[in-house]
Amino acid sequence: MRRLVVAVALVAAASAAALPGGSRHYFPLAPGKEWTFENRQYGGEETITVARAGAGVYRLDGFPGAQSLRVRWLGQTLQAWDTKDRRWEGLLRLGAPAGTTYSVDLPQPLWSNVRVTVASRRAAVNNPVLRRTFSGAIRFALRPDPDLADAGLTGIWFAPGIGPVRWIEQSIAGPVEHVLTGN
Repeated sequence: MRRLVVAVALVAAASAAALPGGSRHYFPLAPGKEWTFENRQYGGEETITVARAGAGVYRLDGFPGAQSLRVRWLGQTLQAWDTKDRRWEGLLRLGAPAGTTYSVDLPQPLWSNVRVTVASRRAAVNNPVLRRTFSGAIRFALRPDPDLADAGLTGIWFAPGIGPVRWIEQSIAGPVEHVLTGN
């Protein structure tokens, strides 16, 4: 009987982790929420802000590579509205297993013809500004459009309960790292 109770508890825990909202804590969206990042190469700050755009739909301003996006959750995937093709596109598959690769093609500066790979679901992100390490982060590796010379996002990390904590973009002068300074 005790083995049955333990087995049921393990199945229940695994099922809870697989619920559609299970990965949303990697990017907790709520109106008024914001994240501020420091540009480690050139200084200055950039901020991602969240506003409500409708029932279950949010507007992200300042998201890496896109000035403004309308987004919504579908299961464990954050979808973005494609204004050109008038459809929802999977932007961040936060519930996908490590190794999953997919394409994103949005009419946004750095999200057109991008290959995205869930590189890790257990990344550790060292933040020298906050002097802390975020454990258990999801790391997305991005391969920008090959026709985009010397530009594009190459990586973005999301920490549980925090949201985006780091991103790297390619510039003509080399990689530019952005790290969280406050949320």
